[in-house]
Formats: sequence, structure tokens, C-alpha cells
Amino acid sequence: MEREALQQPEMPPAEPRMWPGKRLREAREARNLSREQVAHQLHQEVSTIVALEEDDYARLPGKTYVLGYLRSYARLLQLPESEIIAAVQIDHVETSDLLPEHIDYDKPVRLTPRSARPLLYIVLILLIVAGLVGLFFGMPSLPFGLG
Repeated sequence: MEREALQQPEMPPAEPRMWPGKRLREAREARNLSREQVAHQLHQEVSTIVALEEDDYARLPGKTYVLGYLRSYARLLQLPESEIIAAVQIDHVETSDLLPEHIDYDKPVRLTPRSARPLLYIVLILLIVAGLVGLFFGMPSLPFGLG
């Protein structure tokens, strides 16, 4: 019996977790603030406040922005920012998983698209022609009555 108890230790009950969005929503509602009021005070869209309260970070620009939005929201509601940030579960995704598969990363990156090259050539030719015209009409009269 003791051996079984040692092999399968009793796990402590998991603490119920309060997601940051739920905590922010409850604090907002306790202060009788609407989402529109919070959005106005934070200079954000209402959709951003909704996404934060629903912990739907995929609808927001990125992890850095999400953390900044959460800090600002917590500060507004006078909640401990560090606790809100610590409770955030933004999935850690490897950078390589975010890159499209159809791109050959061994090829050099083209900074100017090919479609811009003809325009560049036309501009250069026009500049040369304008320079020649300016040079021709800007010259003083040629000797011997040629000009």
C-alpha cells in the first residue's frame, strides 16, 4: 500500500485560474464603466477592449502591443499590472512557424520590385534629355554665325 502511495503521489488540486480579460471586465463593471468609456480613456477602439476582455489576443497586432494594452487597462482600473501581465498566456510560437512556406529563404531579397525598374529607366532618360536640352539652349551663340 505504501509503495503505491509513493508511486502515485496525490496531486494538489489545481487552483482556479482567473484570466486577465475576465478580471479586467469584472473590475470595469464594478466601476460602472462601459467598454466605450474605457476605449475612449485609453485612446483605443472598442474592438480592442472587447478582444482584451475576451483574451482573444489573435485579433490584436502582436504580443508587445497586447502587453502594453493590458498594462494601460490595468493601470486605468487600478489593478496590479504585474499580476495581469503574469496571467497572460500568449502562445509561444517559433518564429520559423510564422514564415510562409512558399518562399525560398536562400535567395537574396529583392528590395526593388521588377515593376519599378522600367519607371526608373524612364526617369533617368528624361533627366538626361532635360540636361541636354538645357545645355543646348543655355549655350551662348556659336562663333561664325552658326548659332
